[in-house]
Amino acid sequence: MTSNENQKGFWHGALLLTAVALFMKILSVGYRIPYQNITGDIGFYVYQQIYPFYSIAIILATYGFPVVISRLVAEQMARNNTEKAEEISRYSFYVLTLLGLGGFVTLYMGATALADLMDDSRLLNPLRATAFSFLIMPGIASIRGYFQGHQNVVPTAWSQVTEQTVRVIAILTLSIGLVSSGYGAYAIGTGAAIGSILGGVAALLLLMIMRIRGRNVQLLPRRINVLRFLGVARRVLTEGTLICVSALVMVLFQLMDALTIVSSLSEYGLSSIEARETKGVFDRGQPLIQVGTVLATSLSLSIVPVISKATAEKNALLIQEKAGLSLKISFVIGLSAAVGLACIMDVTNIMLFTDDSLSSTLSFLAVSILFSSLAMTAAGILQGVGLARKAARYAGIGILLKAFLNIVLVPTIGIDGAAVATVIGLATVAVLTILAVHSKIGLIQYPFQIGRAITAVTIMSSAVILFQTLFPSAISRSFASLSALGGALIGACVLGLSLIILRVFTDEEIVQLPKGEKVQLLQIKLRKGD
Repeated sequence: MTSNENQKGFWHGALLLTAVALFMKILSVGYRIPYQNITGDIGFYVYQQIYPFYSIAIILATYGFPVVISRLVAEQMARNNTEKAEEISRYSFYVLTLLGLGGFVTLYMGATALADLMDDSRLLNPLRATAFSFLIMPGIASIRGYFQGHQNVVPTAWSQVTEQTVRVIAILTLSIGLVSSGYGAYAIGTGAAIGSILGGVAALLLLMIMRIRGRNVQLLPRRINVLRFLGVARRVLTEGTLICVSALVMVLFQLMDALTIVSSLSEYGLSSIEARETKGVFDRGQPLIQVGTVLATSLSLSIVPVISKATAEKNALLIQEKAGLSLKISFVIGLSAAVGLACIMDVTNIMLFTDDSLSSTLSFLAVSILFSSLAMTAAGILQGVGLARKAARYAGIGILLKAFLNIVLVPTIGIDGAAVATVIGLATVAVLTILAVHSKIGLIQYPFQIGRAITAVTIMSSAVILFQTLFPSAISRSFASLSALGGALIGACVLGLSLIILRVFTDEEIVQLPKGEKVQLLQIKLRKGD
């Protein structure tokens, strides 16, 4: 295969996984809105209490472990050692099976203690149902890693789409059925956990079929070389965990909320039911933040594989250029999404969740889109240049800070304290990771055009606020929906034109983006006054 073909295959795979990740995030956000409408704020609270645990299992099966396994398999395939590649795949499955069993036992047996920590003993069954997701993780992660090690990302992409699609359909179907049958929020939460597991099972079955069809699989037990097994275990667990920590930042922030908010709101003076309802309303912000973050990072993170390649080739100039562009894209889109969502939060809240409860809190929480986007992009760059350990360390600092601030602020100022803790925690991660990127590759010379970007976002927000002022959105949910969608559309159009007119991105930067040639032509025409 020629180098050009390799390059095309590399980019095709990177773009395919980016597109699938974007699809999964949008679907993940989309189903939570009807779920909240079906089950109410208490039902949404129950789901959000157990969601972080399921999400941890899925992230382990999607990001860190498959990436490490693919590296180990690819190393052997580069030496034409197919037998060793098969052995690594088998050993990886054994290692992850032990890890998955440990996760299952820990969560299932520890569900009572966790429910007590969350100040809600009725979460016991939903938590125990969620524990079964850790039994699915080993097979999914090891097979994905095997295929990716053979430079085949199609099975990974299809399994991700299958998992999310089946999961969403199962959750909504079970929820509607249980609500119509008169079951309460906690039984519906257990049903949602079962629906999530059905999605994982569907993905695992698909991967197993593709694995068996693709190559003869040795089903009979084989002797284990203990030294090689321990070597594979060490690399899979250490490197995989380092990669996973950065991917888990947002989920672990949600986990800190699940563990601390209800009890802290009780200290603040709310009754038990008020605390749970408030937590359920606060959780409305999570899907909105995820949408903003994925919009900001989908383009920037698609550049990160190039950074990894440039690092292997020791091309310092290319690393600096691509890292700078990734962070610039993340900053511009993250800032735009954060400010834009804050401007339309009242009407968006009504449109999606029927009322405008805690809109001011959620508007402030929207600021975290900017910092989460920058943190995730910078962490990806650090992994690309071989500094995954630093990225994991800074993520850990941010998570611990979030937990500490929740415990201190929520009993003092209520649910606003959780929003402040999220923003400060993510801002800390973003600053630390960006400084680490700068110290490694140097960013000071890159033309970020921060002043022009802020000006463009200011123009956008002014246009959105003007539209919101003139549009009668308070009449009904329908008018609120038109106001939210109209504000988003106007904001996007005004932002796009402002970015082009103010030349926030250079011609060289624009052509590197999807459909960049067309945007470049438009920018040139506007510059000439055509």
